[in-house]
Amino acid sequence: MQYLYGMRNRATAVVRRDGLLLLVRDRGFRHFSLPGGGVQRGESAEEAVVRELREETGLHAVSLTPLPQCRTSDIFNTYHVFEILAEGSLSLDPVELSAAQWWDGRRGIPLFGYVNHVLAQLHWPK
Repeated sequence: MQYLYGMRNRATAVVRRDGLLLLVRDRGFRHFSLPGGGVQRGESAEEAVVRELREETGLHAVSLTPLPQCRTSDIFNTYHVFEILAEGSLSLDPVELSAAQWWDGRRGIPLFGYVNHVLAQLHWPK
């Protein structure tokens, strides 16, 4: 893991298909988040987001675009956000995730605060 001022760097994926956004729920949590995870020592944020997306969801990144306007931090983490075009079918890692869904942004579901920040920066849903 890499640390910036004692904070953990996390790589986060914004994956959209057919107007829907992919959200995941980590095992043991109530709130949904964007796919992603910690940046390991010697790994770039780009490498981490591709790896985490594949490990957690089975999706394969075809392209990625950094979204620096969406970078945010909370008390524990700094989130490096990337828009990812991904292919494949969802296949969740049951050790890490308890749920995933393609979300239209209209139905109220519990989201972590950083997700709300990212969505506001993206003006999503429109």
